[in-house]
Amino acid sequence: MKNTSQTIATAGVELGKILRTVTPQATSVLVDITGPARVCAVFAGDDEIDTANTGPFDTETLGWADEVLRRAMIETGPEDIVVSGWELVPDERSAALFRITFPTSFAD
Repeated sequence: MKNTSQTIATAGVELGKILRTVTPQATSVLVDITGPARVCAVFAGDDEIDTANTGPFDTETLGWADEVLRRAMIETGPEDIVVSGWELVPDERSAALFRITFPTSFAD
C-alpha cells in the first residue's frame, strides 16, 4: 500500500528539482489542481519568475513539471495535500490553489 501523503510531498520536491534546473533561484511554486493539475507561477522569494514565452522556462520544462504534478494527483486524496505541507492560497478564481515551498537544498 502506497503512502499517498508521501507521494504528494515527493511530487513537491520533484517540482523544485525540475524548475531549478532552469532557474536555480526558484523557491516556490503555485499550482492549481481544480482541473488538470498545473503550475501557475514560479517564485524566487517574493518575486514571480516569468513563465510566459519570454521567461526562462520552456514548454518542455513546464510540461514535465505539470506531468509530475498530475501523476501525483491521481494517487492522492484531499487529506493527503493537507498533511503534505502544501499551503492553500485563497483565490477568487480557484478553489484549489496551493503554494509549494521548495527545500533550500535537495539531496541527490
